[in-house]
Amino acid sequence: MYNQREEGNPISAQGYLITHVYTSDAMIPLEDSTVTITQKQLDGIEELLAIRITDESGNTERIAVQTPDLSASQAPAQETPFSTVDVTAEHPLYERIVVENVQVFPNTVTRQDLQMIPLNEMPEAWNQTEIFDVPPQNL
Repeated sequence: MYNQREEGNPISAQGYLITHVYTSDAMIPLEDSTVTITQKQLDGIEELLAIRITDESGNTERIAVQTPDLSASQAPAQETPFSTVDVTAEHPLYERIVVENVQVFPNTVTRQDLQMIPLNEMPEAWNQTEIFDVPPQNL
């Protein structure tokens, strides 16, 4: 997946991202998790967009992300109508998670759920990272 900036497409709108960090299938919120949002640039360098700490509900404040103009999604074209970001969630008692290529659309709030695995369930994984890649939507 590529970022709109790589294709030279104009970035002229804004979308938003919030994350929800939790553990177990019961979706128990994880307070005080660190969530980092980055975006790959044309030169291969990752730009840091935001670092947030989750609240008692496991949520972060919304993060603004530059996106292509809304008109890019109004008609079939080769232009991708969204921007992509990578989301990393960390907590000292849980395995780190990275979700790559999270799609953020203009004038829309995207919610990314992040289920953390306790380290006591996998003590050998104290320094491992679970990586997930989000495939592009078929629009």
